[in-house]
Amino acid sequence: MSIRLGLSAILALLAVGAEAGTVVRFTGRVVDATGNSVAEARVAEFWFAEQSAPLQPARPTLSDSDGRFSLEVDLHGEDAIVMAMDHAGTLGGVATVSATLPPEPIEIVLQPLAEVRFRYVSEESDRSLNETYATVSVGDKKTRVAGGRSRDAGFAMKLPPGRYTIHLSEARHDGVAREFTLDPGKDTDLGEIRLRPSRLTRLIGKPAPAWHITDARGVSKEVQPADFKGKWVVLEFWGYGCPACIVRGLPGWIDFVDTHAADSDRFVVLAVHDPQATDFAALDEKLQPIVRRTWHGRSIPFPILLDKSGRMVEDYGVERWPTAVLIDPEGRVVDVPWKPFVLGSWACEDFLASKLTRLPAATRIASALDRRLSIAVEEGEPLIDTLDFYSKVGRIAVRLDPSELEAAGIDEKVPVPLTLGGSLTLRAWLNLTLEPFSLTYVADGDGLRIVRGSPDNVHLSRPSPRQEEENEFVGEGLQRKVTLDFQDESLRQVIAKLEAETGHDFVLDPACRRSGTIDLDVRVTGSAVDEPLSSALTGLLAPAGLTFVVRNEVIVLTSRH
Repeated sequence: MSIRLGLSAILALLAVGAEAGTVVRFTGRVVDATGNSVAEARVAEFWFAEQSAPLQPARPTLSDSDGRFSLEVDLHGEDAIVMAMDHAGTLGGVATVSATLPPEPIEIVLQPLAEVRFRYVSEESDRSLNETYATVSVGDKKTRVAGGRSRDAGFAMKLPPGRYTIHLSEARHDGVAREFTLDPGKDTDLGEIRLRPSRLTRLIGKPAPAWHITDARGVSKEVQPADFKGKWVVLEFWGYGCPACIVRGLPGWIDFVDTHAADSDRFVVLAVHDPQATDFAALDEKLQPIVRRTWHGRSIPFPILLDKSGRMVEDYGVERWPTAVLIDPEGRVVDVPWKPFVLGSWACEDFLASKLTRLPAATRIASALDRRLSIAVEEGEPLIDTLDFYSKVGRIAVRLDPSELEAAGIDEKVPVPLTLGGSLTLRAWLNLTLEPFSLTYVADGDGLRIVRGSPDNVHLSRPSPRQEEENEFVGEGLQRKVTLDFQDESLRQVIAKLEAETGHDFVLDPACRRSGTIDLDVRVTGSAVDEPLSSALTGLLAPAGLTFVVRNEVIVLTSRH
């Protein structure tokens, strides 16, 4: 998998639902330790590595012959850290972009890189480790500037001189942070880092702890695990203030309960709210806009338990939100198999589905295509890597048909002209990715096969009733009044402002990006005051030769020609 899709796996999946930031363009200069300009240096706000391979930049820019560069960064209320490396990958430096002060030119001084390395093991010698993620922050800043993923028992990463904190994360162990300082050209070995199995991990195979519920809806507040003996029990720990819970966790279980209704006597899902919800009146008030805007009128169809005291969160060792705990029919906590790119609730869904009546292939495919995926992709990723990414996070096989690609004259490594981060159905992600190449997908056993599009084989790509509802919801948003102001801003800045203002996802038409009919260098200037979004967009985009259309659950900015 490519560097940027690896980055998506770490950041986009884990930070799903984060509020939109502000895109800021700034300029700077890259120099060496003697003040001489450094040409062709790579500058980026995040760098990523697979295993112990060299760090690679996400969305980089290059310095010119005078060492000068310009870069757009996302500010989420925190200062941004940018890192630069020379073309040879032997020198590097970091600099800060303020989140509060007007953008000013910065200077990045390159010095010899130094390697930090370490090994990690579980405190319990017989317990294996899954993929481990490492992210690096600079000094006292919270912003992460680099990250990596390892399936071995160690990391090695070359960084510029400075003071850092490295954060380790593994699915079944508590997170660990280590501070360290790197001097120019001097490697540092942090030795062995021991990871402590999480409290939830230590519960596996044991009877589920007793429940301490302050109130309940749909069941008695005196309910205990023993009351469900003979059934599979899912405890979905969530909170109304947790974006991933609202966008990914609970909607997945709502769909699961609906899809597996025939087995409703064999399992139960219980939504355990965090201590923020003190009573149901307060919770219902918080859920009203979520039900309307995010769940489009769907309410939680299974019991809700309130954990006002926080005792259940503590007893079950819940540290991440959402967290799904599966209890077997004998009342024991289940060891749900770990899968790459499949987050906790998703893995639990898949494992529980394997214990229930197997659904027909057509039902499984339709369910997968309607499943919402909160991910991000960036323009330039190879088609085969992008589809492999969708296959992993979508939990369905997506296969390229070599003969169909050859007949269409398309290489499997052709760059995909799509940049988007959002929560869309798998169907929408596939359509946005494949439409520029006139490709589509057909059922192929339990999965999907990518073929050339024709009037006879596009039925799976057509909007489902749920997708039609989502498109209607986005369309209704075009009638809401907005106030916008753009002053010589790039299309990326325009999209970031529109998403922050409206809460909807915007994307540059991938087909137009591939044909070259959208100029990325175009700048947008104009304003709209308290007018419907539709008319505001029409007036602001027209001078840039653009218009818009609602398609695939997003507002697509497309060429007027």
